[in-house]
Amino acid sequence: MKTIKLIFVVAIIVLGSSWTSQAQRRPKQVSPEQLVSDLYRQHKQRSPFFQTRSRALLDKYFTRELAGLIWRDARSSGDEVGALDGDPLFNAQDMKITNFQIQRATVMPGSASVPVTFANFGEKHQIVFRLVQERGIWKIADIAYDDGFSLVKILQGDGGTAEKSQTIKIYLVAVGDDGKRGKKIGCGDSLVPITRSIKKTAAPLAVAIRELLTTPQHTEGNSALENFWKGRNLNVRSVAIVNRTAVIRLTGEVFVAGVCDEPRIEGQIEETARQFPTVNKVRVFIGNRTLSQAIR
Repeated sequence: MKTIKLIFVVAIIVLGSSWTSQAQRRPKQVSPEQLVSDLYRQHKQRSPFFQTRSRALLDKYFTRELAGLIWRDARSSGDEVGALDGDPLFNAQDMKITNFQIQRATVMPGSASVPVTFANFGEKHQIVFRLVQERGIWKIADIAYDDGFSLVKILQGDGGTAEKSQTIKIYLVAVGDDGKRGKKIGCGDSLVPITRSIKKTAAPLAVAIRELLTTPQHTEGNSALENFWKGRNLNVRSVAIVNRTAVIRLTGEVFVAGVCDEPRIEGQIEETARQFPTVNKVRVFIGNRTLSQAIR
């Protein structure tokens, strides 16, 4: 009888240990709002987008299908900007976010939607996270934007007119503006973004640089803005993004009229490159010299 009791006690301990171990391995369940909030927090620290080191970081937040699309875009784009040419959590290239709020989720059996509202440069926006349950865990299946597109459609190249064209920005100079219309630089000037529509491309950074080099000094309809990228035989030789640094190699010669032209020339090309979320730093070469060496 004692032997039977001992076996029973041991069995209970083994089963309890097994149940505890399984509970510890089971992913912690979070609410839809918590998952979205955690994604924004992670995006600030180490974004799951635009990286090729950790597929697990994507799987933590997104469904298997959406994580696969994001992963494929990041890996296939190589040294250029992929289908995601803006911040997917704000649907923008340039951002000054205020009044950010994650709203209460609408939950249905197996699915949920979480609206997120914010203002970008004073303009109100709302995007909606669509979530589903995978093995009982909430995962993001898509993000719907207020311009009619969605993250899945962008990654699949199924965005209607978006697959035929896209917008980029080039930066021109408002001389003597003193930072009123844009970022203040150099001799009391401002850098002002101008939006251009281009054919949909997997290399928007290279196209943006070419647009900058070919824009006239005084653009029609914007006489107060100037392009200081003027010179002889200016062309793009290569553009690559390496470890979030845009390496831009040009040929030809850029003309410099005085010391105030130096920050204008540097600021224009650097801000044009930094509009893309995959770019943190910019290095520019003209021939075998750095831009700084070429214009001084």
